[in-house]
Amino acid sequence: MLKLQPTYRRTFGHALTALVASLVLGAVAAVTLVATPVLAQSAEMALPSIAKDRGLRSGDFLLRPSIGVTGYYDTNIFNASPQEALNNPIRGAASVRITPRLSLQNDLTGNTVFNFAAAGDGRVYVSNDQLIKNLNNFGGNAALDVTFGQRKPIAFTMYDFFTRSLQANTWETTQTLNRNLNDVGGRIEFHPGDTPERRPFNIALSGGYIIDRFEDYGGFNTNTVHTRLNGSWRFLPKTAAYIDATWDFRNFTDQLLIDRNLTYNSKPFRARAGISGAITKRISFDLSAGWAMSLLSTTAVTGFNSYLAGASFGFRPTDTTRLTIGYTHDMRDAYLGGFADVHRVGLLAKQHFGSIIDVSASFGGSYLLYGAAQASSGVTVVGAKAVAGMPGYFQRYDYQLEGNLTASFEVSRYVALAIGYNLRSVITPFKLTSSTAALLDAGEFTAHGMFATVTARY
Repeated sequence: MLKLQPTYRRTFGHALTALVASLVLGAVAAVTLVATPVLAQSAEMALPSIAKDRGLRSGDFLLRPSIGVTGYYDTNIFNASPQEALNNPIRGAASVRITPRLSLQNDLTGNTVFNFAAAGDGRVYVSNDQLIKNLNNFGGNAALDVTFGQRKPIAFTMYDFFTRSLQANTWETTQTLNRNLNDVGGRIEFHPGDTPERRPFNIALSGGYIIDRFEDYGGFNTNTVHTRLNGSWRFLPKTAAYIDATWDFRNFTDQLLIDRNLTYNSKPFRARAGISGAITKRISFDLSAGWAMSLLSTTAVTGFNSYLAGASFGFRPTDTTRLTIGYTHDMRDAYLGGFADVHRVGLLAKQHFGSIIDVSASFGGSYLLYGAAQASSGVTVVGAKAVAGMPGYFQRYDYQLEGNLTASFEVSRYVALAIGYNLRSVITPFKLTSSTAALLDAGEFTAHGMFATVTARY
């Protein structure tokens, strides 16, 4: 949810200087390669589905096509701050979004499991503003994974996940922040026992190669080798212990940001162990603890080397109501300083009404402290923490808020409706000014989104 601010201006010299703003204001949400959910899985106690079986079956394969049309209004498309309004007013506009979807899978009880899913995201903005019209584009994602030996003690999976995400520019530039990310890899699992439903133990080792490319800003591009070891042991019918460790090797393809001491190549390591289960029929929990290190490629600044923690609790007062509260302390990858130290709390509520209405509400708040970075010449940093013993270095800190309220309606087997509201906000004293005290960039912003969707599916 952080604001990305590639502040390229009229000249090449200004462009390089203003890159400080783009990195400082950006990137935790944009390049989080490994993130731990705030609300743990056990606390996400499933509610009964309000949807009937759908899809077109042919032999062992089930095909599910759908298409959605969404009307969306965003009050702050460019994530602008009121402080920046003197340069350019905050812009809001409506858009029409077309989202075709397709999924294909075979019988999940077989020995070889095939899953394919793809979704498009076509956007057309309803505005006479040329800056907003420039955002018309098409994105989407596709995921393919094939598992061999699912019902055997050792299974092997190959996967490829691709995402093309659309993100608006800021008021300083007309170039968007659209990006393409591809993650290809494999996983080997060891799960002794007779059937997947009765196996108490599972451990998996996976590895992948992640290529992350921005269309307009090559300085943000990265290549990452991602490795992960995770496993679980269900020692009681509804309670399991688990481990989850990742070690990544992340490199920028362009030295521009690294040469300016804004970010660093890194080898982030995270390890977490926990226990997840049910206290009673109505109450569930997830508790975890661990350690993480950012392992930056430089010794000039101090990286992240601290504990991880998580706790979440779920409560089902009725069979159709679910409430969840959770807290995590985590490390995230970031452009600025190489990492961010994150504390986050989240609330979630879901409610079914009869057999056709599903209402969900969520709210999250985070505190982020970025790694140390160096201010560029001619730029003054305001509202950041100074780094002791390192003149010219600073650490930005933010408070992020995000929320959602959605009501879904099952009109028929073939048609569904949804209406909702989104909130995204960054509260921070951080801003950049020039040597003449002119405002270059302010970190704060708040945006509200309202939407209505109709989906046709088979």
